[in-house]
Amino acid sequence: MKLYKKIVIVITGIIILITGILTHQHPLLMVPLFISLFVMGFQSEANRIGVLIGSINSLVYTGAYIYMGVYASAASALLFSFPIQLMTFFQWKKKAYKKTVVFKKMSTKARVLFAVGVVALWAITAYIFMLKDYQYAIWDSYLFIMGFIVPILTMLAYIEYTYLWIVNCVIGLFLNVQMVVVDYTTATYFIYGVYALYSVIGAYMSVQKFYKEQQNIPHKKTKLCRE
Repeated sequence: MKLYKKIVIVITGIIILITGILTHQHPLLMVPLFISLFVMGFQSEANRIGVLIGSINSLVYTGAYIYMGVYASAASALLFSFPIQLMTFFQWKKKAYKKTVVFKKMSTKARVLFAVGVVALWAITAYIFMLKDYQYAIWDSYLFIMGFIVPILTMLAYIEYTYLWIVNCVIGLFLNVQMVVVDYTTATYFIYGVYALYSVIGAYMSVQKFYKEQQNIPHKKTKLCRE
């Protein structure tokens, strides 16, 4: 990881720590947040180590959620986030290119079908959330769906995952602002959200760079430059 990214992580971590103390954020919810800073730092460079650490961090989140009594989130972290990130690491290692992976792009037809499917799922999920009088039904339903779709696209090494990831972070920040107004103790997650957006923009740039490199390699069907 580049030095300036490490500096950004340290500064962000200090701000989160101070904010967490001032807002009385539960310590068990702050620990995985600090680990997430490093996860996003590696993922900003499309480094497969990021998803490996992320899978371990999912177990930390699981323990924190169980302690806090948020069992649905704990189940999601344990049964989906942990295995999908672990599988992503081994999948990327199997098709390695330097410290990342050999990326691919969806066809135009696949993109259209994918977009239609996402919109349909979003509409159905938002409707269900609204029936429950959920305050953040529209945007949170989108993040709920993307929480499953983006990790799968990441595992399959489709470059489109970075586009959706940026959208996710923007919407997530919008929700964080609303949540901070209601509950100031969530301010640490707003700060992390700003850092996450910075990181996923970096991930987009890194993936684009690696994808272009890979397209220029002669005989791409042969083994690509491995570490």
